[in-house]
Amino acid sequence: MKKLAKIADGRRCLPARLMMVALVAGLQSSASLADDTENAARSNSESSREAEISWTSGGVGDEALDEMHKASAAYNVHLMFTGRDGHYLAGIPFKVSRRNGQAILSGMTDGPLLYLKLAPGAYQLAAEIDGVWQTRQIQVRSSGRAAKLRFVARGD
Repeated sequence: MKKLAKIADGRRCLPARLMMVALVAGLQSSASLADDTENAARSNSESSREAEISWTSGGVGDEALDEMHKASAAYNVHLMFTGRDGHYLAGIPFKVSRRNGQAILSGMTDGPLLYLKLAPGAYQLAAEIDGVWQTRQIQVRSSGRAAKLRFVARGD
């Protein structure tokens, strides 16, 4: 029979070697979980190639933010979502409609940035921040600089 390790108050517990193995295994799995969480936070999402409207959303973390900035030239509408103090917001529901009200895209952002590639024309963009829908009207041109809009939380 294996000897049991003694704790300071004299109680007996699992063999010390078994405890060390469990501790090491736990630390390794927590490091792996932290890596997975960090990678998920840095990932950006984008539309499928078959989608009618091309878009990408993300920018959580420095690496993902850099990727979004590099991809920005391919999109003609750039949206940013922030709090009043300038902190970035993610998980924001949004809608894109033609001026006649016909909805053509809706979803939820994966970060503070949402880039869209829209055909030239007039659009209404809407975002729900803190339970309140904000809308903006834009005119997308066939060439030139991207339309840039910022949706800002109105509450605290």
